[in-house]
This record gives sequence, structure tokens and C-alpha cells, in this order.
Amino acid sequence: MRTVSLRSEIAEQPEVLARLLEAGPAEARESAPGLARATHLTFAARGSSDHAATYGKYLFEIVVGVVAASAAPSVITRYGAVPDFRHGAVIGISQSGSAPDVAAVVSAARAGGAYTLAVTNAPRSRLARAAEARLLLRCGPERAVAATKTYTASCLAVALLASAAATVRGRAALSFDGVVAAVEEAVGSEKDAAQLARRIGRGRMLVVLGRGYDYAAALEGALKIKELARVWAEPYSSADFAHGPRTLLDRGTAVLVFASRGSMAAEARRTVGALRERGARVYAITNDAALADRCDDAVLLERRVGEAVAPIALSVVAQHLARAVALRHGRDPERPAGLSKVTRTL
Repeated sequence: MRTVSLRSEIAEQPEVLARLLEAGPAEARESAPGLARATHLTFAARGSSDHAATYGKYLFEIVVGVVAASAAPSVITRYGAVPDFRHGAVIGISQSGSAPDVAAVVSAARAGGAYTLAVTNAPRSRLARAAEARLLLRCGPERAVAATKTYTASCLAVALLASAAATVRGRAALSFDGVVAAVEEAVGSEKDAAQLARRIGRGRMLVVLGRGYDYAAALEGALKIKELARVWAEPYSSADFAHGPRTLLDRGTAVLVFASRGSMAAEARRTVGALRERGARVYAITNDAALADRCDDAVLLERRVGEAVAPIALSVVAQHLARAVALRHGRDPERPAGLSKVTRTL
């Protein structure tokens, strides 16, 4: 019997995403009219799922053309206030579907007249029951504490929804060509990620940057490093980092940049140059060879894929990196301290 581990679940992701690409578009098309007619969109999520929601915000605003925001669940669960969700849509994301505060937002929105949809791996969960519609991740059981395949599947699910809603609105659909192959390449980057971990070293602080679609990958990569290695990996939009936090940079500070070819590439290259001028040690997870050449070291993915879906593959490399950083710090990535698989907040 095959032993299930964090490493083995990282390796499952091409198969998981291929399965979702086969079954998910039909569910996305069923939900597309409800999403397309919404005048505003709200995501409800926690943890890694909230990073998938951040990715979804960029997708829905850029691809669909609808303003999107993140819910503050405590508004409903702690303050007892219910915003006006009329004429909108709410997407709740939770791999387990058991987050009570996320389900509470979806229930309140549905009662208030919004179109509601659950993105979850658990078809009979609280969240799935709360929503009007569902898009199932079809990941199979995820036993490792740190989310891997459920995170990338959540990102792909949100991209499928955005693409289908864009089509209903008469806008261009996303291309998913090469996504599975890019993730396969990322799964095969384990040795390169381990080398990057050696270059980053055993420092207790790491600045993590990304912008646009890549910002979600930076958020998720930083969380994985915090969870597994107990290193204070602090994520920022590279634009926000320039508005003050960059004063934290000392000579030799390690910075990890997530960057894809596309609209943000030229700016990302300039950011790398500016960081190195300030004496930072700059590393990257990227598919942009020109940016990789400007860094002290990088994991470079060569498979070409659309800008909007490239961060899915970058996030897989980050999973390998977080595991490698944890091992260098003497941590057990299978048993991150103080964490359990499912966290329930109200």
C-alpha cells in the first residue's frame, strides 16, 4: 500500500487538475449565468482558500469585468450585521467545506438574494449545503496537514468559473492549454527547489513578493513556508512593499519573488534589480528567463502557459520549496507544529 505524504500529494497534482479540467467546465457553465449577471462578487474563505480567493479577485475583475471583494466573516458571525448582498454573487471556498464562518457568509448571502456557489472538495459538507450551486474539486482525500492539491484545484476551479462567466458576458474565455504540463514540470522541480532552499539558507526571515495574478502565489508560498518551516515569511504585493516596508531591507536580506511572463514581467525585472542594488539576496520562482538571470538563484519553469493560469504552476514549486526549507530547519513537514488539517473559526 502506497504511503501518503506531503510529497506524494504534491506529486498527485497533474492528475487532480486533469480530472478537474475534464469534469469541472460543465459545472462552471451551469453556474456562469448566475455569476455573469451579478453586479458585484464577494469571496468568503480562510487560509489557503483565501489565497485562492485573492487569485479569483484578479480573475473576475480582469477577465469577467465585475468588481470583486473578500468578505469579513466576523461581520456576520460576531457582529451580527448582514451586508446587502442583493444583485451580487458570493463564492465560498473551503476544501473541507466545514468552515462555519465561511458557510455563515454564504447562507446569509443566499437568504439576502445573492447567487451563491461553493467551491469545495466535500460534496455533503456544510458549505456545499449552504450554497445554491457547487463546483467540486474532485481531489480525493488530502491527508497532509498543509494544503497542496486542494489549493491548486481551488485556483483552477475559480479560473474555470471566471472563464465561463466571461463567455456569458461576451468576453474572451481563458485558455487552459498547457496547464497540466506546466504543473507536471513544477512537480519535477523538487531538486531545483531544494537547491533554492540551500541558497536561501537558515535565516529566520524571508520577504516574499508578487504582483497581479502572482500575488496569490506569493501569499500561498509564504504561508507554506511559515506552516512547514516556522520561518517568518512575510508576503507583500511588490507595489505595497515599495510604499514603506522596503525600509526593512538590510544588506543580505533574503527576498523570494514570484513572477510570470506577461503584464507584470518588466516591472518584476526592475524590482529585482532595485532589490539587489539595496544589497538584498534575491531569489525567484518564475517562468521568465530574463528575470531568472537577474536573480541570485531561481527555479525557472520553461513550459509556456497563459499569464492568468501560470501562478498555479508557480505555487507547486513553492510547495517543494517550503518542504525543503522545513527540512533544512530540522522541521517535520508532515507534522507542522500547532496545526491540524481542518481549522474551524467563527
